[in-house]
Amino acid sequence: MAATAATVVVNPYPRSLLAGLRWRIRLYVLLEGLSVAVIWLGLMFWISLGLDYLPVLVGASEMPALARGVLLAATAAVLAWLLYRFVLRRLFVRLADRSMALLLERKFQGFDESLVTAVEMAEVPDHASAFSRDLLDKTSDEAFAAAGDVRYGKVMNYGRLNLRLMAASALALSVAAFGALNASAFDTAAKRLYLLSNESWPRSASIRVAGIEVLRTAAPGQEAPRSVTVPFKNGLVKVAKGANVQLKVEADLAPKAKVVPQQCTIYYRTQNADGSRGERGSVVMSSFRDTTAFRNFWFDNKPFKGVLSTIQFDVVGFDHRVSGYRLEVVDSPAVVETKMDLTYPPYMVDEATSNFLPVTDQEYLPAGTFVPLGTQVKLKFKSNKPLKQAEILDVASGERTIIEIPTGKSEDRFTYAIDALKASATLEVSLLDTDNVATERPYRVFLTGIEDQSPQIEVRLAGIGSAVTPDVVVPVRGKISDDYAVNENWFDVQVNESGDPRQVKFALGKAGAVEQEIDFRRERGEKDGLLIKPGDRLYLAVKASDKYALADEPHTGVGDRYELDVVTPEQLLAMLEVREVGLRRRFELIIDEMTQMRDSLLRVKASLSASPLPGAASGAEPEDLRTDDQPDGQPLTPEQKAQREAELRLLRVQRAMQQSQKSVQEVLGVAAGFLDIREELINNRVDTEDRKNRLKEQIADPLNKTCAEEFPILDQRLAAAETLLREAGVTVAKDKAAPLADEAIDQANTVLTQLEDVLAKMQDLETYNELLEIVRDLLKDQEKLIERTQQERKRQTLEELK
Repeated sequence: MAATAATVVVNPYPRSLLAGLRWRIRLYVLLEGLSVAVIWLGLMFWISLGLDYLPVLVGASEMPALARGVLLAATAAVLAWLLYRFVLRRLFVRLADRSMALLLERKFQGFDESLVTAVEMAEVPDHASAFSRDLLDKTSDEAFAAAGDVRYGKVMNYGRLNLRLMAASALALSVAAFGALNASAFDTAAKRLYLLSNESWPRSASIRVAGIEVLRTAAPGQEAPRSVTVPFKNGLVKVAKGANVQLKVEADLAPKAKVVPQQCTIYYRTQNADGSRGERGSVVMSSFRDTTAFRNFWFDNKPFKGVLSTIQFDVVGFDHRVSGYRLEVVDSPAVVETKMDLTYPPYMVDEATSNFLPVTDQEYLPAGTFVPLGTQVKLKFKSNKPLKQAEILDVASGERTIIEIPTGKSEDRFTYAIDALKASATLEVSLLDTDNVATERPYRVFLTGIEDQSPQIEVRLAGIGSAVTPDVVVPVRGKISDDYAVNENWFDVQVNESGDPRQVKFALGKAGAVEQEIDFRRERGEKDGLLIKPGDRLYLAVKASDKYALADEPHTGVGDRYELDVVTPEQLLAMLEVREVGLRRRFELIIDEMTQMRDSLLRVKASLSASPLPGAASGAEPEDLRTDDQPDGQPLTPEQKAQREAELRLLRVQRAMQQSQKSVQEVLGVAAGFLDIREELINNRVDTEDRKNRLKEQIADPLNKTCAEEFPILDQRLAAAETLLREAGVTVAKDKAAPLADEAIDQANTVLTQLEDVLAKMQDLETYNELLEIVRDLLKDQEKLIERTQQERKRQTLEELK
């Protein structure tokens, strides 16, 4: 039986039918998977193109490369999944004949399971041996017979495949049409979407940020600061905090650009100092001016006015957007320290006293730095941050000096040298730091040049009046000073206007003191000495020169020029006697005023004692003491009368104090006048020692003593009385005030007595002078008589000879 079963042969089934179905299924899967892939790629092309290009139409930027990379990766990932899902996983699946037969049996009822039976019997011959050969043949025949009615179209769902193929074709054609109609745009899209190129989409407009405009120091000859455009480097510009800047944008004109924008929009966002986000907003640039090649836009309002924080911004002009710009705020460069090295002119240096030796690192004082002219000045500046360049303008000359600061350790320091300060200088220092930020306002340095002054001569002639004798000694007292040092000093003497000036050098005392004299009697005895005689006019001045060496000649100082008449001793005495008479008359007026002051005090005493004034007739009072009537003629009440009397007492005492203080100064002046006369007598070598002693011991010394001893006592007593009367007023205790008035009156009498004693001495001296004048007149008359006698004798002798 086993041998019989092995020899059973089953009729074949329609294998070609099943093979046709198999390859059609695989083709269907392949076409469907590829169409889905093409649909996905087409859709993603247009979606990516829209996401990348559509924002450009509204002035936004294209997708960044990162976003395009993410989108491309997502597209590739989904494409791989689609190919796997719709092609790879289905295309290589094993399609057995039995499966194909079952599929046909379901779609075509004419097989009546004959196709499946034939396939199974053929695939399992051992199983077929159990069945009748005729039955198997019949089944096979039925399968072949029904195969002629099979239509593969009923098995496949070509509708869905056709839709997908149509969609894929439409998308593919649209992409192809886009490439054919706008090859450059297609090329840009391919590069940007699939090669991730940063090539921008073509715009109708073309704009670019030209930079920012900042103010710099005015150039020579310009009063207003100059504006400088600073370009962005890698999208970055640094500006000083608080600066006012102007953003400048250029737009291409036709035909270079299809559209020329009428305005640009700035989209900005600020950044706080701590790094957090600040304000966001947008502003419109509508100000522009056309040139031959560009339309220049500018904007200088918020947020570019008074910039206090970092600004990030983009600019949009029609469909062109330029982005990624950053305006970073930094501290403005500033000078924080200024020192000076000073080397003074050689003529000023005094090594003995260490005056004006070279000075280093002297602080510059903005409130006032004074430097002698001719000094070498080296200014040393320090800034608050590293510098790239410093520019120094000499305001007076307009000269600019550019100092390039090398990169290194001392980028915050630089120096400026003035070889010799010739005049007061004003320097404007402008800084440019390594951030390319310049100072908006220059730092000013004021150097006030001190001119070398001529020596100051403060001298006078001591004991010399307007006239001198030929034997005079001219004392000179005072001081000569110079801002640095006196080199030479001398007397400049000239006899008459026609005479030649003569220089008589002398030495200075300590601290420039002048205590010198010219003895003309000794000069007359010398070979080249000065000779003066009565009738001459003597001109005398003191001069001095310093060590100034910055010009052809040193500076020379000249004191007061004195003009002195040369007279005989007799003439000088007569002139001095006239001065004595004037002083005596002045002194008599002082005594009269003191007498009136004393009488006023007597009235104060009388009002305190209620006794009538001495010399008052019929009890009548002086006009200024009448207290019985008011201005309207009405009698005063007792209280009013007492008040007025108190006011008058106080007024008289106050006037007495003023008179005492005035008189003491006048008496001192009189004493000084007599001493001056005595000094003139001594210096001119005239008159006797007795006369000189009387002027001093009998007049000047007593007056000075009275002023030093008696007048202060009088002032004290008057002050005590004035204090009591002022504080007590109407209620003054007469028993206390009267003694004070008596003391003041007694002291006034004492002063008057001493002054009158001196006046008597003056009168005695005047009598003595009058006698001398009579003698001098007699001697003059005698000389005239002798001269006339001699002339008469000559005349008689001449007549006898005839």
